[in-house]
Amino acid sequence: MLKTKLILVEGLPGAGKSTTTEHLGIVLLRHGIECRWYLEDDDPHPIACLDFEIKGLPQKMIPLWSSFTEQATQESCVTVMESRLWQNTALFMYMSEWEADDILRFSQQVWQVLAPLSPILVYLDQNDSESALCRLYTLRGKKWMQWALKKTISYPWFQSRGLSDFAGWVQFFEEWQRMVQALYNDWPYRKIKIQNPHEDWEKAYQQMYSFLQIEHNPSGIL
Repeated sequence: MLKTKLILVEGLPGAGKSTTTEHLGIVLLRHGIECRWYLEDDDPHPIACLDFEIKGLPQKMIPLWSSFTEQATQESCVTVMESRLWQNTALFMYMSEWEADDILRFSQQVWQVLAPLSPILVYLDQNDSESALCRLYTLRGKKWMQWALKKTISYPWFQSRGLSDFAGWVQFFEEWQRMVQALYNDWPYRKIKIQNPHEDWEKAYQQMYSFLQIEHNPSGIL
């Protein structure tokens, strides 16, 4: 396997980040690699930032990542972590209409801190943001979508455009995808973009195994 202490999983809501994070953790364990994984809402969490206000976010996040890096370098364990690189931070900064350059600078501060861990990025990409969000609606239901919309439409990006419905959500994530592409291009370490994994999870996992240099064992992995 590639030498790393941290695998970061990112992608649009509903892209399969939780599924991928847990799957990779189980695969690594079955290969005899000491591993732990954290889903977005896990509590406790080493990067406990879900309640942070956007104002001053970089100043709060960098010490968290620094502490995590310091501890992880002293352990043999590989950590697989969902959504903490961008979705729970940079995405909400973008919703708050931070300048793209400031978001990029924040991301650079994070990956500089993570350098000792030789971090790896797995990005689950979607060709069609609207289809991805509709699939999420189908999976999680109307009640969840109403909650998610209520949580996000109060942010300046939505308020300044007068958007408050699902169509506005789609518009935001289409624009966010362009910001993510800039962040992805700027990421200086090993990375892989898996296109539309939901269309063929077996193929997507095979891409991940090959990238991570993990031998695939059909009888024991999936």
